[in-house]
Amino acid sequence: MLTIIYPKLRVPSGNKHYSERILKGLSEANYPFKSFGVRKVEFSIAGKPYGGIVSQRFGLRVHGNFDHPIHALVPELSPEGVDIVTIHDIIPFLQPSNFIKGRYDKSAYRMMFNRALSAKILVVSTRQVKTELMENLNIPEDRLRVIYEGIDVSKFFRDSNSPYPDNGKIHLVTVGDFNPRKRFDLLYEIVAGQKDMELYHIGPTNAWTERAKKLGELAIRSGNIFQLGKLDFTALRRYLSNADLFVYISDAEGFGLPPIEALACGTNVVLNDLPIFKETVGGYGFLSSIEKFGETIQFALKNRRDPEILRTRSMEFATEREIKELISLYEEFNDHKD
Repeated sequence: MLTIIYPKLRVPSGNKHYSERILKGLSEANYPFKSFGVRKVEFSIAGKPYGGIVSQRFGLRVHGNFDHPIHALVPELSPEGVDIVTIHDIIPFLQPSNFIKGRYDKSAYRMMFNRALSAKILVVSTRQVKTELMENLNIPEDRLRVIYEGIDVSKFFRDSNSPYPDNGKIHLVTVGDFNPRKRFDLLYEIVAGQKDMELYHIGPTNAWTERAKKLGELAIRSGNIFQLGKLDFTALRRYLSNADLFVYISDAEGFGLPPIEALACGTNVVLNDLPIFKETVGGYGFLSSIEKFGETIQFALKNRRDPEILRTRSMEFATEREIKELISLYEEFNDHKD
């Protein structure tokens, strides 16, 4: 029987939402599986998270053997003999100067990826990540399977209950934690000088405490940037639905669900011009260089696309499609086993 190994995370993150979505989707599809959750315990030193990968590897070792096929939903939870691993991104390998700075980082990423990259099949969420694995890590194409991530359409839809003040300002919204690659520092600087605009930043601090503190100080000084922290899905949907624009300046992503969730709410998006976003959002969003991001915001405000067209695009990323494609992959393993 299929075994799903997933991280048990207390704080919101892309990995947490992915795991919850896959477990829920398989259950609703009545597909038989066992699941094993491993808790991640990490602490912050100088605003940087430590210990999470080590704690997960220890929790994995305690369990012992698993039924096959085994699908690890994150690479750091790959046991010996793992069959399928989801690789969300290889950003540390593409930007080593930003992510692999010392002995601890090298050891952590080696522990995270060594077993994972030997799995029979690696599931990736975009053709771009597939290409990166082939070109940078020499993974054969026949071991890679592109399965786009999905959104829960029961949570993300047009909601007219606006949480924004009726103050005549342009309301921008962005979503994410304070990971440095999200580049909220640049976004804050762009918006801080636009007094006819307000930026609402939704997302948890997670372990990035020092960075969150610095950006919080900048937000207070600006007077038009508001950090809302973690919100429930209802509040998140309402902020996304009623914003004038969703803005996202991240300089590296494996997929990037928030822009798709914004499209599902009928909201126009302005994004950093990354290959990932060209693939997932394409002409349904406004893509911009960082240097011209402020100009692109102004252009997007004057040339907004039809909300229903945006919503139609987002439906291509519904969870049901994602689960159907995963089940098809699992059945391939069952056929070989028979």
